Amino acid sequence: MSVFKHLDVSWTGFFITFGFLVGLLFLRRLLPRDQSKRGRWTLLLLALSLILRFAAGGAAQVDRTTALFLGFAAILFMAIGVTGVLTLLLFDVILGRANIRVPPTLRDVLQALAFAVIVIVVLKDAGVDVTSLVTGSAVLTAVIGLALQSTISNLFAGMSLQVDRTISIGDWVQVGQRIGRVTNIKWRSTFMVTRDGDNVIVPNSALLTSEVVNFSKPTTEHACHIKIGFHYRHPPNDVKRVLLVAVHGSPGVLDSPEPAVVPLEFGDSAVTYHLTFWINDIAREAAIVGEVRTRVWYAARRAELEIPYPIRSVYMTEVREEQAERERQREQTARLDAIRANQLFSQLERADHELLARFTKQRHFGAGETIIRQGDPGDSLYILHDGHVAVRLAVEGAEREVATLKPGDFFGEMSLMTGEPRKATCAAKEDVETFVIDQSALREVLGVRPAIAERIAKVLATRQTSLEGERDNLSAEAAARRAAENSSRLLAKVRDFFNLA
Repeated sequence: MSVFKHLDVSWTGFFITFGFLVGLLFLRRLLPRDQSKRGRWTLLLLALSLILRFAAGGAAQVDRTTALFLGFAAILFMAIGVTGVLTLLLFDVILGRANIRVPPTLRDVLQALAFAVIVIVVLKDAGVDVTSLVTGSAVLTAVIGLALQSTISNLFAGMSLQVDRTISIGDWVQVGQRIGRVTNIKWRSTFMVTRDGDNVIVPNSALLTSEVVNFSKPTTEHACHIKIGFHYRHPPNDVKRVLLVAVHGSPGVLDSPEPAVVPLEFGDSAVTYHLTFWINDIAREAAIVGEVRTRVWYAARRAELEIPYPIRSVYMTEVREEQAERERQREQTARLDAIRANQLFSQLERADHELLARFTKQRHFGAGETIIRQGDPGDSLYILHDGHVAVRLAVEGAEREVATLKPGDFFGEMSLMTGEPRKATCAAKEDVETFVIDQSALREVLGVRPAIAERIAKVLATRQTSLEGERDNLSAEAAARRAAENSSRLLAKVRDFFNLA
């Protein structure tokens, strides 16, 4: 009991503890709302210290030894509580208002050192021989140090990581085969949440001794790579152009740095190309890369670029030829029916329909892909065969959806007939199938039947006048006059554009 013989239960310690308790309540009101729960344990310890002091005062009348034990416990709780209050004042209030962030592990170590100093001062003031206690526990300290060697290593590793800010909370890192976001860095370990939602605990020392990739530093921009092979007969510049168009505008892909394509190698079955693009959301990397692959497939199919299979032998049979012929016949019939039902060409003769169908191409677009873009030059008309397409207009920098096209509708007719820039942006709302008539095909048809131009101009004029009539509230007589004017003007544009006499 000699250790406690100089301890005394007095009101001085009570008032000091009570003062720090009131100060803690005031400091908590100065904290931001998201940090208002800090200091709860400190508050509890200070309150417990007051209770123990009351208990020590009551026990002093009955058992002096019990009173000394309770008083010593009250002093220890007060020391911890005072350390917590000073830590809250320095790191959360003063440095927090100055926007200076101290790593949590370093903060905990400094708080522990401050607590140790306070306890030593209290013990020394109480008459305890601190030197003899330290000397007597040297062997025990050595044993504990050896047992906690890995823990101490992790502690200093965590401090090192936070002091030099190699890894910070919120960073996306890769440790071994694991990729996750750092959620907390504690004394012994670092906590990560993977993209699958799993919690991974990594010893701090492992972060210093192994290779770690930080996707969040120096910037959040991250390069993604795709390898894809195309047949040797396709010119590399054509392939590069198709791939760059496919990746442009894909959700999650950055415009800067710009995507890049280079021929990588000449393989057994194909020329392999390396497509590089940049993202800034590593959490969605798989989804973004998957969408880019989807768009590359659709773009390659539209451009008739062959992605060959690694096959050495090819077997041709009459059955396959017959199937291919039936498929061509079905596609030709579908093109003819789409042209015949289209308002723009409904007044043409059957021979005209068949001539147009011969030059019409079938094109598929994946969900979300932009088919035409407002302001871009255009040279083709699209007839929607399957799926729905969103029509969007950009006004003063803001884009809004104004209509949804359904199977049978068409768009891009003014660019086809007059070469004018696209008037709106059209994007696939789902996987869509279209029939495309471009200017070269229409030029072939008009070269054989130039009278078609006048019929198409009348349809275009009627459609344009109908829209203008709804906008300007034209009377029937004014609408008819406007239709004649539009028809004459459009016919002149068409003849001039296609060099028709």
